[in-house]
Amino acid sequence: MLGRYVLREVLVPYLVGVVLFVALLTFDLLSSLSGVLLSRGVGVEAILKLILYRLPWTLSLALPLGLVFAILVGLARLIRSSELKAAYAAGVPPWALLKPLALLALLVSLFNLLNLAELRPRALEAYDRHLAHLLYGEGAYSGVLRQQLYAPPGLGVYYAEEVRPEVGQNRLFGLRVVDERGRVYSAPEGVWDREGWQFRGYVWDGEGPKPFAGLLPFPVEFRPKESLGSRDPYDSTTLRELWQRSQVEPSARFAFHRRLADALGGFFLGLVAAALGLAFREAAWAFLSIVLLIFGYYVLWTLSAQLARYDVNPLFAYLPNGLYALLGLYLVWRLR
Repeated sequence: MLGRYVLREVLVPYLVGVVLFVALLTFDLLSSLSGVLLSRGVGVEAILKLILYRLPWTLSLALPLGLVFAILVGLARLIRSSELKAAYAAGVPPWALLKPLALLALLVSLFNLLNLAELRPRALEAYDRHLAHLLYGEGAYSGVLRQQLYAPPGLGVYYAEEVRPEVGQNRLFGLRVVDERGRVYSAPEGVWDREGWQFRGYVWDGEGPKPFAGLLPFPVEFRPKESLGSRDPYDSTTLRELWQRSQVEPSARFAFHRRLADALGGFFLGLVAAALGLAFREAAWAFLSIVLLIFGYYVLWTLSAQLARYDVNPLFAYLPNGLYALLGLYLVWRLR
């Protein structure tokens, strides 16, 4: 009964917090595009489409951040009215209040995982198409990728100056391959389909260049693409496709783990916020904690991305979650 009461106190601020963060992020988007959109005379309907397609990306940030805001604001109200103090004096253990909040954080993380895995990438792809149409006209955005490097385990290194996605296959231009035996293949163009990379060119096997026409095995097929409306080149790739890319693209491995870590982040943020809020005796600490928790997580999130530039272990994507998990366990232990 008391747990449901605490949840009711948190859910209303949660809706307010999510709406607040969505509004702030949407305003930031429109302000960055306002000059271009106005110069092209874009109508209200087209702008609303942009906002709608961008909404899953906005929610992926607003859901965990709004949770921290809601838990600490809701608990701060209970602290100001001395309801938490009265509950503890009546023998209610903090665990009884922590469990429903931890469950809420878990549900938010699971929903955000679905959003990050499927909804956000597909919506961003639609956003890219719509934005490209507004900026450059019909058919301007081709999805061509340049200077793509793949390293399938045990198969060597595959490189293409350009990859042009087409229906059922990808066209390759300026391709180079170094296989596991050190042979170097080159060709002006080729095709990447379900069987592998097929092309006509030359192979250097240490004795000089020789003509080559055939197929080199490639373990996965996917449609390479980058996001026009995001700084992350993998944002418009679903989690399943990202897993496939991570098998042959070194940089995609960190992106795959980062996607999972971002989904789990809501749970650990919510757990730490709940444990902190239940331990406070003064409501003022709750508002300071909102800033510190969000800022601290952002610093660690940025640090892990910087480490990825130096080709460190992709599991460093879980650095913020790992440290917040340790902090959460410590705070939960203090609640005993």
